[in-house]
Amino acid sequence: MEYMKKNNRISRVCALGMIATLSGYAMNVIAQQAAPEPTQQTDQKTSAAAVGAANEIPQVTITAQRRATLLKDTPVSVQAITAQQLDNEGIRSIDDLTRIMPGVEFSRSATSATGNYNDEGSEVSVRGISSSAGASTTGVYIDDTPIQTRHLSFGSISPFPALFDLERVEMLRGPQGTLFGAGSEGGAVRFIQPEPSLNEESVYLHSEVGSTKFGAPSYEAGAAFGTALVTDVVGLRVSASTRHDGGYVDRVSVNPATNLPSGVVQHNANWQDTSTARAALKVQASKDTSIVASVYHQELKLNDTSAYWESLSDPANGTLLNGNALPNTSKDPFTLWAVKINSDLGWSKLTSSTSYFARDQSGSSDYTQFLGTLFLDNPYASNAGGTGSATFTDSQRNVIEELKLQSSDPKARLTWVAGLFLSRQVERNTEVMTDLAVMNAAGLQPFPGLAPGVLVNQGPFSATDKQIALFGQTDFDLTSTIKLTTGLRVANIKSDGVENFAGPFIGPVASSTVSSLKETPVTPKFGLSWQPDADDLLYFSAAKGYRVGGINPDLGTLCAADLQNLGLTGAPATYKSDSLWSYEIGSKNSFLNRSLQIDSSAFYVDWSNIQQAVYLPGCGNEFAANLGAAISKGADTSIRFKPVANLLLSLEAAYTNARYSQTVIAGTTGQGAPIVSKGDFLSTTPWSFTLSADYKFTGFEDIKPYLHGDYQFNTRQQGQTPVQNPANGANDPYAIGMPETKIMGLRAGVRWNGWDGSLFINNVFNSLPELVHQHDTVPSTLYFDRTWRPRTIGMTVNYRY
Repeated sequence: MEYMKKNNRISRVCALGMIATLSGYAMNVIAQQAAPEPTQQTDQKTSAAAVGAANEIPQVTITAQRRATLLKDTPVSVQAITAQQLDNEGIRSIDDLTRIMPGVEFSRSATSATGNYNDEGSEVSVRGISSSAGASTTGVYIDDTPIQTRHLSFGSISPFPALFDLERVEMLRGPQGTLFGAGSEGGAVRFIQPEPSLNEESVYLHSEVGSTKFGAPSYEAGAAFGTALVTDVVGLRVSASTRHDGGYVDRVSVNPATNLPSGVVQHNANWQDTSTARAALKVQASKDTSIVASVYHQELKLNDTSAYWESLSDPANGTLLNGNALPNTSKDPFTLWAVKINSDLGWSKLTSSTSYFARDQSGSSDYTQFLGTLFLDNPYASNAGGTGSATFTDSQRNVIEELKLQSSDPKARLTWVAGLFLSRQVERNTEVMTDLAVMNAAGLQPFPGLAPGVLVNQGPFSATDKQIALFGQTDFDLTSTIKLTTGLRVANIKSDGVENFAGPFIGPVASSTVSSLKETPVTPKFGLSWQPDADDLLYFSAAKGYRVGGINPDLGTLCAADLQNLGLTGAPATYKSDSLWSYEIGSKNSFLNRSLQIDSSAFYVDWSNIQQAVYLPGCGNEFAANLGAAISKGADTSIRFKPVANLLLSLEAAYTNARYSQTVIAGTTGQGAPIVSKGDFLSTTPWSFTLSADYKFTGFEDIKPYLHGDYQFNTRQQGQTPVQNPANGANDPYAIGMPETKIMGLRAGVRWNGWDGSLFINNVFNSLPELVHQHDTVPSTLYFDRTWRPRTIGMTVNYRY
């Protein structure tokens, strides 16, 4: 009954949201029709029009439908963040970015051995659609190139570009299987870089310095320059940046007698450095053809983890300590080469996009506590007399080619886009786990061919995905105001997987698995929209998303008891693809001379054959399995209001209710405890809100002072996830859900002649919630927590020309 009551509540919330929007639209039409004819003088009319224009919400052009459209005219739930907004709100990382995107959740989840303790380990959830196993559910694109990873093993780390010199970021909510293909199952985030100009010069300079409470200083510097080398023929844009994020977690040594800190090994150990460089050249080869060639390089270096030991720390008083015997480091360089050719054929426009993405991440993690707990029932290093470590690599080699043909007249009754997509994406993981002291103490024998102390040698665990796809989408005007959208993508996908494991952790015999999967996924889309005028759009859409399957590694002999509890003798060798259908109704409306913009949508997602990680708390390992089905439903809204020309108020809000709709038993005979039970929640925040205000002072001749404030609030997780449910066989009685969070930022600055200087406070109230709370295995009482960066005060100076 409670489940039904909650479902009824969310249904009413979605219905009320849509009714409110439709009512507002009706009131807008009635007001326009009932308005008397103006009787003011011409100069008064002109003055009123000028005031209306000053209050009008600025419009943003996006390419979410693979062609340029205004955000307000696009029948898709999209949030677009411009370069100016990134600066205004001090958004410098993917963590900052996703915090202002309600309905989108980003978590640094790799604080235990299942994520190799690396701070880069992360999950992105859109409308509750997320997974810590298999292929990514959220597409991550730099321009037209997908860069997201698979979850192959504990060393799989998703990369994200630095937020410097971007034109905008687009967050597409809902499956994008038709136009973007496999991997954009729950949505896609696109980082759009600026093209060189053929006739204008541009300069962008950015500098920042900040001081973190209880931590070390941070700083950033970057410059971008664009110019026409030959007017209307050749344009160049180059940029470079470097950023240092100071640490705020100390690594300490631990007294073996008391398990308390005995000295600081490194203050503020969790610092990181990020550097970028980009060059792009645009050539107008002929009147109708242009070529843009670019190369983007980024390097990220992490010195240590931001996770802290709960037993040693006191966040309220600024004491964040980890007692790791070794630092958890990472280096992550990648390079993206791209060539885009645009040609106007008259009757259509042809685009060829070719790219090559090469990445070689490597890291080293402290496994002393994990191995001590697993083999000796004690997480502290001194009990074995040594240290344990694991080294990882994660490499990607993606080759992408897309040919796209689209109609040339955007005002035609029929507009269309069609294309051919080819890709070969290769990802390879390696891992070497070593602890000679534990091996000796536990009486383990060295594995033949491996060095003494090596417990696991994984090399390599790889996946190769080859894809050929045809896609297309049409928009047909049934009437002057009603448009029908149809889309279809048909792909031929071949996935090859190889895993090789050896070592006493695995067992007396080396493990080797080779698998191959061939599928022909079909991902259609249907939509109907009504746009009676330039200020109002109502739409409905139904779309399918998809992602490929894969293989599991050998879990080793230590997981036998956990597997037996689930009715299994071993982990399944493979897991299948999964897919979902999403149904969305939405509206985009402008009121009060376009000074008020309201975009709303309600959605219902039916997800089947879900790929998820099954965590085995007794051995600290996991495998991927298809865990039945789930339903996610909810609503989101974006409200932007300029009551006067110098004040902009914004509200972004979302509600998500995502639950499993089936109970899944792992054992093939139907025996054993469930992996997931009907009614278990997916890990997501039910309600999320972002409020912001921008105020520009008037009355000054040469300078333009301004204020900015933003506030994000997320409610705590609703109900139990599968790992929290005691009825499930793979439950962890110590697991906690996502907490309630609140965070606020303030900025005050002055703009003059292209310059922008500001003072800022991030995390004003020094909110330090327990975002992640994990341990290695069930017997362990050693917990690793994560929180936000403490209050940071600083200043920025930017210049745009």
